[in-house]
Amino acid sequence: MKYAANENGYEVVDFEEIADVMVVNSCTLTNRADRKTRQALYQAKHLSPDGILVLAGCLPQVNPETSREIKGVDIVLGSRDKFDLFPAIKDYQKNKEQQVRISPVDNTERLSSAFIAATDRTRAYLKIQEGCNNFCTYCIVPYARGNAVSRDFDNTVEEARKLAEKGYKEIVLTGIDIGAYEDQDRRLIDVVKTLEKIKGLERIRISSIEMNTLSDELVEHIGKSKKVMPHFHLSLQSGSDTILKAMHRKYLTADFSKKIETIRKYIPLASIGTDVIVGFPGENDALFCETVDYIKKIDFSYLHVFRYSQRKGTPAATMKGQVPEMGKKARASILDDSDRNFRSTYAQQFIGTRQAVLWERFEEGFLYGLTPHYIEVMIESSKNKHNTISEVELTKDNIVSS
Repeated sequence: MKYAANENGYEVVDFEEIADVMVVNSCTLTNRADRKTRQALYQAKHLSPDGILVLAGCLPQVNPETSREIKGVDIVLGSRDKFDLFPAIKDYQKNKEQQVRISPVDNTERLSSAFIAATDRTRAYLKIQEGCNNFCTYCIVPYARGNAVSRDFDNTVEEARKLAEKGYKEIVLTGIDIGAYEDQDRRLIDVVKTLEKIKGLERIRISSIEMNTLSDELVEHIGKSKKVMPHFHLSLQSGSDTILKAMHRKYLTADFSKKIETIRKYIPLASIGTDVIVGFPGENDALFCETVDYIKKIDFSYLHVFRYSQRKGTPAATMKGQVPEMGKKARASILDDSDRNFRSTYAQQFIGTRQAVLWERFEEGFLYGLTPHYIEVMIESSKNKHNTISEVELTKDNIVSS
C-alpha cells in the first residue's frame, strides 16, 4: 500500500518495496529488541541496497558508538533528533558522509510535534507525551527517552483535527507515561474531552497507562462517553508485592486491585489488559505463584508476557538472584496459556450481542476489524468496507482467536 506524499516530497511505501530512504526506528527495551533492530536494518539494506539507511530512536541514544559502527547505516539519530529526519537526509545527500545526531534527552522543551504512526487511514497513533520519571529498576527508558514532557495542548488538538480531516476514524493517544500528561492546567482528561468534539473522529483509545496516573475522574468519563473506547491497558508487571518493591513500582497489588474495582464499577464489561514480566531477579517459584494467583483473581481480558531482560546501566542488571533463561521460558509459557484463556473467556461474553466494528483490512474475501472492547472480528464479504463502521452480531465463528 502507498500513502500520499508529505510536504517533504516523500511517499511512504511498504517495507518490502524498494525505497530511497529506509528508516528503522529502534527500541532497546530488551536484548530481543536490539536483535530485531539489527535484523530490520539488514533486511532494509538487502531490499534497497542503493537507498539511504537511517537508524533512529533509543538504540542510538543508549549505545551511540555501537550504532554508528553498524554496517550500512548512513544516518544515526537519537530519540529527540529523529524529528529532524529530513534535514539529516539533506545533509547526507549533500556531503555523502555518515550523519550522527544524538542530543541529550533532557526534555527541557515541550513537545510541539511528533511522528504519527498510521494503519492505512483507519487508525492513527498520536503521541502526546514523552519520557518518564519513574526509574523502575529494570527499565532503560528514562535513560533513552529522558524525563517526562508533554505535548502542547493546542498543537495536539490541531493535529487530531487534521487526522480526522484526512479520514482517520480512530486515534490512539500514546506516550511513555501518558497519564502524566500536563500542559499548564490541562490533563489527559482535558485532551480526551476536547478530541471528542472533533467532527469525523469516531473513536478515541488510550494506550498503555500507569495504574497510579489513571484518574478515577477519567474512568468515570469513559464510562459515559460514546467515543472513548472501554479499553484499558494497565501495566502490572508482577502480582507479587515483593517483586513490585524490587522493581521500584509505585504501587502494590492492593492499589492495583482498587483501580480495577473502580473501572468495573463504571464500566462492568471493560476490556482490561496488562503487561507482566517473568523472571525478574529474586523471583523464585513461590513469588511467581503469587503472580499467577493474583492474575487469576483480577481476571484480565488479555496479557502481554515478557521475559526479564538484563539491560546494562539499570539497577536490576546487577541484582542478585538472576533467573536462568530456561526458568523464564517455563514461566512465560504458563502465563501465555493464561492469556489464551483470558482472551477466549472475555470474548465469549459478547457472543449474541451486536457490536460496532471498525473494519481495518480486507484480505481474500474477508473483512477484519475491532470492536470497541478490542475484540477482533472477521466476516466474509464481497466488498471492501475498509475504514467504515458497521454493526455485527458476534458469534463463536466470527471472533478471531488469538
